Amino acid sequence: MTRYNWGTANTSPPLALVDVRSMFVSVERVLDPALRERAVIVLSNNDGCAVARSDEAKALGVQMGDPWFQLRDKPHLADLVAKSSNYEEYGAFSSRFHETVATISATTETYSVDEAFVGLPRADPAATADTLQARVRQWTGLPTAAGIGPTKTLAKVAQRHAKAIGQPLVDLTAWSPHDVGDLLATTPVSEVWGIGPRLTAGLAGLGIHTAADLAFADAGVLRRRWSVVLERTTRELAGVPCMPVGFTPKDRQQLMYSRMLGATVSTSAEMRSVLAQYAAAAARRLRAHGLDTALMQVWISSSRFRDDIAHHSAAVAFDPPTSDPLRLITSARAVLPKMRQGWPYNRAGILLTGLSPAGATPQLWPGETPSRLRLAAALDELAGRYGRGAVGWGPTGLRDRRRWDMRRERLSPAGTTSWTQLLTVR
Repeated sequence: MTRYNWGTANTSPPLALVDVRSMFVSVERVLDPALRERAVIVLSNNDGCAVARSDEAKALGVQMGDPWFQLRDKPHLADLVAKSSNYEEYGAFSSRFHETVATISATTETYSVDEAFVGLPRADPAATADTLQARVRQWTGLPTAAGIGPTKTLAKVAQRHAKAIGQPLVDLTAWSPHDVGDLLATTPVSEVWGIGPRLTAGLAGLGIHTAADLAFADAGVLRRRWSVVLERTTRELAGVPCMPVGFTPKDRQQLMYSRMLGATVSTSAEMRSVLAQYAAAAARRLRAHGLDTALMQVWISSSRFRDDIAHHSAAVAFDPPTSDPLRLITSARAVLPKMRQGWPYNRAGILLTGLSPAGATPQLWPGETPSRLRLAAALDELAGRYGRGAVGWGPTGLRDRRRWDMRRERLSPAGTTSWTQLLTVR
């Protein structure tokens, strides 16, 4: 591959994508060092299926999404360790990871709970990235893989390659154009950042099968046929920066809170408590993002594996838009009259759309009273200081475990987020 060139990339400051390796498993190993070098998986909600796997588990043939009830009965997996999702700890470690990254570079962007884009100096960017990774390991105990490139998309390609070859760091800015072209030629277009199955099939119809094919494609044609997002990806693969660190293409359009219940719910009284908790959680997320919602859609459903599936939904409009927990909790009850009494429902969800910055909608008369807003802020502060179970709205403030709460029978102790479960060092 010799046609590839960096375009304007040589004049752009390099950046890195730093990713925690198997984040959930790595956190479990920090909490319990005895899990190191053992085959470990982390299960989804209600201990359903594998959502994170250690390298040792992958070597045993465990696939993403394999159900736990099937894995636990296989003789060759007798030593496999399964852990329930400990979201409180994963969130705490994610915060520490991003805070640690920010101590090395003033230019950072949180991409996900376990990934961050980082601006690097032009002089020896690999040395800075290596220092960053060492500090993350020392301060949090989490191992990372990093890729350096002149664009976000190429940094993502480099990071994927680092994980594939088992190396902590790959720096494409130190590679020749020929070698970068060879890497892109062996990278399927489906593995390029943001290219999903449907788009992969569409690109194949144009003869675009690899990242190199995409880098050499006409970006203008791709924009007209698909979107400006694909145009950016194409140009970035060719070495032209289109998305600087901190770039946010569009505002959040919707917010959803949906869960599988730990046990079926068959009465409207119990479902009312479920919806109250979900609406309060959705309102908390709205306020965390500084948003109001103009429309709530709420639904409940039974298992899709039943012959007679029950699915009910209701929509409630808010004028003016709101993030008031009491309004959302009360409105979520709109679906209850449609519920079949005695029917086993196992999932509920809330979707908030029509989002806008809090207070941005002009009003002819006051919406929520100032005292109501102060009450919501006070409860948020108490929950942040003493935990979400310390205080809540109506049934959401009860500390006792509900029958329908998510099952987590293989849960690790909250070693860094609960005073009563602090780790003991001997």
